[in-house]
Order: sequence, then C-alpha cells, then structure tokens
Amino acid sequence: MVYQIRIKGHLGRQLADWFEGLAITLEDNGETLLTCPVVDQAALYGVLRKVRDVGMPLLSVVCVKPDQASASDVNERINIVQKNGGEKMKTTNKITEMKDRKVILSTLWIFALFNYVYADILTLYFNPVLQKEATKQLLSGHVGSLQITQGFVLLGAVLLETAIAMVLLSRVLKYRANRWANIIVGVLQTASVAWSLTGPLYWNLFYAFFAAIEIACTLFIVWYAWTWRQPEEGGALTSGQSSV
Repeated sequence: MVYQIRIKGHLGRQLADWFEGLAITLEDNGETLLTCPVVDQAALYGVLRKVRDVGMPLLSVVCVKPDQASASDVNERINIVQKNGGEKMKTTNKITEMKDRKVILSTLWIFALFNYVYADILTLYFNPVLQKEATKQLLSGHVGSLQITQGFVLLGAVLLETAIAMVLLSRVLKYRANRWANIIVGVLQTASVAWSLTGPLYWNLFYAFFAAIEIACTLFIVWYAWTWRQPEEGGALTSGQSSV
C-alpha cells in the first residue's frame, strides 16, 4: 500500500531526517507531501505519530493506487534527495575545511610569534657578550646606519602588532579578507626578518637559526593562504525540490 500524507508548511532539513525512507515533496502552495509505501496499518500509524510529534498540521491522508504513486516516481524523488544530500555534504565539507584552515593559520602565527619573542630575548641577553661593538652602538642610539627614534620604535611595534593581530584575524575574518591579510602580513614579516639579518646587531648563530625558522613559517603562511580556494556556497531547498 502507498499513502500520500499532506501536511501544512514545508519541512526543514532537520525535521526531514525524522522521515527517512519517505519521498518528501515541497509544493509551491506551501504544503509538504509525504509519499510512503507501508506494509500495514501499524506502519502508517508510526508515520502519523511522527507528523504529530513535529507539530505540523495534518491536512489529509490518502491511499493511492500504485500507478498514481509508482515505484519509479518514488525512486526518482529519492534520487533527487540523494543528489541534494550529496551537494549538502560537499558544502559542509568545504565549510569544515575553511574552519580548519583558519585554525591552522592562526596556530602558525602563534608559532612564529614564539620564535620572534625568544630570538629577541636571547639577543638582548647574550649580545653584550657576543656582539660587544654592536651593543655599544645600540646603546649609543643607532642600529647600523639607522638612528633610534620614537618613530623608529613605533614602526617596529606596528610591524610586530600585525603578526600578533593575525592570531585573531585568521580566525574571525571572512574568506577574501582573511586570505589577503595572511598573504600581505606574511610577506611583510618575511621581508623584515630577512632585512634584520643584514645588520651587525644580529650576527649570531642562534639568531640565524631562529630567523630561518621564522622565514620558513611566514613563507608557508603566504603559500597556504595563496592556495586557499573559496568554498562553494550551498543553496537552500526551493519549492518543488525533494528532500528526505
């Protein structure tokens, strides 16, 4: 026996999960048609109890002939459902991949910052012994040919803050802004670390070690963001489409 149950309103995807195995058609008049083959009255009552539990008004229950709701028609609707479900699954996977990539980028910036901090701590601690002349030059107010001024230190603070901000921004920015922010800041940080290796203040093996790790990390961030492809947006069900 095949029954067609008509209810008022459209079933959402979550509610549709309650009616697994049934063909569900969302009609243009705002109603939902459930087509269900049942083996006996007990199975029919089970479906009706589910309709009651979702709280949607029941409009009609009609027993139809097989030629009115043929197996091929039901199968066709199920195929549409499976197609929509597959598209939804792909969209869900894309969204999950986007969230994972945001977390990875944020973690990479944390890793880079730890290297920045410890490289600077060791430089300040050991340079008075390892780089005496450079330390004297620093204390006199110069870094190489550059004079240390309020503006110079502020510029360094702003540059460092861009890396700190990316820990948060990598998680909260939307795709396009997120991708380009990581690329731009990654390039800036790579260039600044590479430039720091040209000054006498940082001619230390330990600093070169940290710098190599920092440059590798920020270059990877640039590559990882550059190869980030925008996830496809999934569409909602429209009238006349079927779902389960």
